[in-house]
Amino acid sequence: MSRHIGFLIFADFNLLDLSGPLSVFETANNYLERENQYVLEIISVKEGAVKSSIGATMHAASVADKVFDVLIIPGGRGVDSASRDPDILALFKRRIASRYVSVCTGAFLLAAAGKLSEKKATTHWARAAELKRLHTDIVLLPDEIVVEDGDVWSSAGATAGMDIALALVEAEHGKTLTHLISRILLIPHRRTRGQLQYVNIQAITPPPPRIQKLLEFISLNLQEDLSVSALADRAFLSSRQLSREFINYTGLSPARVVENIRIEFARSKIENTNLPLSSIAKESGFQNLSHMSKAFVRHFNISPRNLRTRL
Repeated sequence: MSRHIGFLIFADFNLLDLSGPLSVFETANNYLERENQYVLEIISVKEGAVKSSIGATMHAASVADKVFDVLIIPGGRGVDSASRDPDILALFKRRIASRYVSVCTGAFLLAAAGKLSEKKATTHWARAAELKRLHTDIVLLPDEIVVEDGDVWSSAGATAGMDIALALVEAEHGKTLTHLISRILLIPHRRTRGQLQYVNIQAITPPPPRIQKLLEFISLNLQEDLSVSALADRAFLSSRQLSREFINYTGLSPARVVENIRIEFARSKIENTNLPLSSIAKESGFQNLSHMSKAFVRHFNISPRNLRTRL
């Protein structure tokens, strides 16, 4: 059965946020039977040419009374204006789609329309703190590339639009097809996390003083016992309370925060010193080089040794 996918664009939308997912669905259609192919439609509040932030224009059909299986909202420089446009927001007052998907900062438009309230979501790392500040009821997961929460899906920035398109294809047609698409388009297959290699964890949401002090303690004492129970004792909290506060203010569990800070420290050492990798692993607080290597592959899809070789 074919799926009708709409791409809602507005003035100064980001062209990559549109073209990336379109390329994934176009490639999928090359390998699907006609009755299962995606029907792709670029839409706007009014029919006509819509200029992207780079100046290129796309012709958009009028959304009118159409209903889609999936509605994809790109981000871009114009998303803030779009998020205040009453005509655009009015579209979401009816059931315009069975599933809503944001790419990059398109999450701001979904949030303004009330679709992300109490939902798990992600967005481009550079505006994650702002999204959380404007919409405190969002469960922000800033390190995730793709987040699925019921009928609302969101992706991180720019090329992550291709990741979420792959996720949508995989949900309906399986991994065999998405692996093929990835090979043809020369892109990774379904990245799941890793945005925080670009962002300071403490910048996601300004934490209260006791969490701020814990983050500073972690950064300065990477070789110490940084288990959840040890950190909880230091903050005079229960382990459950500590985990709740970390998730509220960073979007991550205490263990994930510790690992990310250790990885950030280790990466800096690899890139800026000639220290042996085993010494860097020890200084970063990892049990050994093997544990550090596994963490690097999880986060960066590259081993410490290969990272140093590329420098």
